[in-house]
Amino acid sequence: AAYREMVHNILYPVMSTPGVSLVRYDVHHALPPTANALIGRAAHIAVLDSELFIEKFLLVAGLKYFR
Repeated sequence: AAYREMVHNILYPVMSTPGVSLVRYDVHHALPPTANALIGRAAHIAVLDSELFIEKFLLVAGLKYFR
């Protein structure tokens, strides 16, 4: 219940604004099975650590949102 309330409090102001939409992308990295991978830390670091991934992601998926 606490998690749901937190998500609602974060997203409601965004979703209730006319003309605003929220887009979510799920990204999967092939990571070795470690404790960091288990808690998701490794995936966050993999995204931030790869300039090539960020550049390609923005060109392929994100560019349309900045036109």
